[in-house]
Amino acid sequence: MTVTSESSLAISGGKPAVTEPPGDLFTWPIITEADETAVLEVLRRGGMSGMDVTLEFEQDLKQWFGMPHVLCHNTGTAAIQAALWAVGVRRGDEVISQSMTYWGSSLQVFSLGATVVFSEMDPNTLTLDPSDIEHRITERTKAIVPVHYCGHPTDMDPIMEIAERHGVKVVEDVSHAQGALYKGRLVGTIGHVGAMSIMSGKSLACGEGGFLVTGDQEIYERAVAWGHYSRTGKLENPDLKPLAGMPLGGYKYRMHQLSSAVGRVQLKGYRERMTVIQDAMNHFWDRLEGTPGLRAHRPLVASGDTMGGWYAAHGLYRPEELDGLPVSRYCEAVNAEITSGFSVRGGANPLMHLHAVLNEADIYGDGKPTRIAFADRDLRQPQGSLPVTESLPERCFSIPWFKHYRPEQIDQYAEAFRKVAENAEQLQ
Repeated sequence: MTVTSESSLAISGGKPAVTEPPGDLFTWPIITEADETAVLEVLRRGGMSGMDVTLEFEQDLKQWFGMPHVLCHNTGTAAIQAALWAVGVRRGDEVISQSMTYWGSSLQVFSLGATVVFSEMDPNTLTLDPSDIEHRITERTKAIVPVHYCGHPTDMDPIMEIAERHGVKVVEDVSHAQGALYKGRLVGTIGHVGAMSIMSGKSLACGEGGFLVTGDQEIYERAVAWGHYSRTGKLENPDLKPLAGMPLGGYKYRMHQLSSAVGRVQLKGYRERMTVIQDAMNHFWDRLEGTPGLRAHRPLVASGDTMGGWYAAHGLYRPEELDGLPVSRYCEAVNAEITSGFSVRGGANPLMHLHAVLNEADIYGDGKPTRIAFADRDLRQPQGSLPVTESLPERCFSIPWFKHYRPEQIDQYAEAFRKVAENAEQLQ
């Protein structure tokens, strides 16, 4: 085969597809004078550990989500833990979630004496597969934690049907998908409670922090009781009223007011910025439509689903269409095509069900691995127990997360991915 200069891969000495610096194409969060002014106002009056700005931020979020209850936390991990405790997760209980996700989706159940049971993932959405959940539910199952992973909405309707049928609560992890829609509904408002991180890398960014949102006052008040000692005196639940001045969990989970101040400003412009990101990311995938070995990780337009701010954007890899080329080798060649601004990686988060923390660690000195310390059976899931999930690291890869809609610039990055896929035989 004759390789032309245009098709010769950069890894083999050809001309790279992307040569110009990215500028601010990937810069995030976008910080303006308004953010700085809001932070300085809190700093100069010494209000860093107060609550007034946080309460205002919660009001903003209630309006944004159209929900009656929002509770800000210092991290998304704390918000998810509080949500799990608030829906009744206790010692010996089980929570169902997915293995390929950030550990903060479920690992904090260990602090509640509970454990996590991993369910299979849908290989096209990278979210929980509803068809694999029900057979994992036992009398000890208290919650299901769907993760809207990498911005893709989970198929929530069947999960909610399963949960209602079994009397199980649903805690949505929205950390990757603020503003995403499932059949036209904001994710986080579909389950019994939604919880999420808004640290500085997320698509809705405040610095460090998180919050939960719910329509259930009991869940909200229990979350307050768990980690917000300064608010317990205002609880209406008679079982919680005696707790005034003390948090049940012994945690201090309030959000830092510098984060609240940034969050308020960021939220005001979030829909507009989210629209720009969606236009940019969809443009990227439109340019790659039909490229062998590559599939877009995004919902169909007709579904009514959207990706929100496209956090941790990924693509789906089909090695069988590229003569079995490993995703690691494909990514190596794409990186050679991009001289600056972005580095592509195969896979995504490590699989939790195969990690030593989930299989060996005795965190609290119980004499057995913490994951099964209070379980009535060995719930560990060894290699081979989740074949679909275990195949995913070789079937997905990161892509650029564009923050501005600049078609000509985006086209160069798309060309890097296309060029390698269409000339993959040079890598064999």
